[in-house]
Amino acid sequence: MPLKIFVCACTFRRPDGLTKLLRSCRALDVRDDMELTFIIVDNDDAPSSREVFAQETRDFPWPCRYVHEPRPGIPMARNRVLQEAGIEGFAAFVDDDETVTPPWLIELVRAADRTGAAFVQGPVRMLVDNARDQWWLRTLFFQQRQYADGAKRTESWTSNVLLDLGFAARHGCRFDERLSFTGGEDTLFFQDVARSGGLGTYAANAWVCERQPPHRLSWRWAVNRQLRFGNTRALTVLLRRSQLQSTAYCLVRGAGMVVVGLGWFACSILKGRRGIANGIALFARAAGVFSGLTGARMLGYPR
Repeated sequence: MPLKIFVCACTFRRPDGLTKLLRSCRALDVRDDMELTFIIVDNDDAPSSREVFAQETRDFPWPCRYVHEPRPGIPMARNRVLQEAGIEGFAAFVDDDETVTPPWLIELVRAADRTGAAFVQGPVRMLVDNARDQWWLRTLFFQQRQYADGAKRTESWTSNVLLDLGFAARHGCRFDERLSFTGGEDTLFFQDVARSGGLGTYAANAWVCERQPPHRLSWRWAVNRQLRFGNTRALTVLLRRSQLQSTAYCLVRGAGMVVVGLGWFACSILKGRRGIANGIALFARAAGVFSGLTGARMLGYPR
């Protein structure tokens, strides 16, 4: 039987990003037993990406499906992906500001075959256009932790992940629509998969790339991003744990970030601006955790 794989991306007013993503997918390596279908869910009020989709999927190597989901919010778009993909095979999620490498899909599937995992997370390689901005990528503002190939994972993000659709359907795993405009719904979703008994694993060679535009390489944008990350971390805990457990978790996690941040400030004499940046990043994330604990919500994706 063919192995059904749905390559899925949700998009919102990123025609250039969607163009680059679809063009990179043309070069994907696939196995003979793979049956690919591409699903693009447009979450704009109007189907603004339809023309880009039609142009870029003309003579595409695999079937493509364009879906308009007008209900605003990332969880709505991602739940629409699950609805469209169904309950058989795998969904490979990637973001609309990323591009994939040729072995990406094969590496994700290889990890799933080897481990029987319910989800497989892959790494994201950050890129910049200007060499003088490279230092940003060495800071905690943009660095993503990487793991050993085959490492166990208890959470993931939809920027690069393979999901067993059957497992998600059997256990009723859905993206929580209460996090429509904050972000964090993907972290919570894969935590729910793990809580349901699903194994998560890491495919260290399943690379996607994300090029950072100039407007992101600023202190204001980077600090706000860390504030949101901390805030959504607290919200995901509050939605699944008791008030007492959530309070303890957030206080310990936030305090730990403050302590480590002070350490980075202290070694900034040796590390230079990287040490200062890492300290600020951890302080901002800790502030986000504490704000989330009080019930505050930072809107990362306002409409």
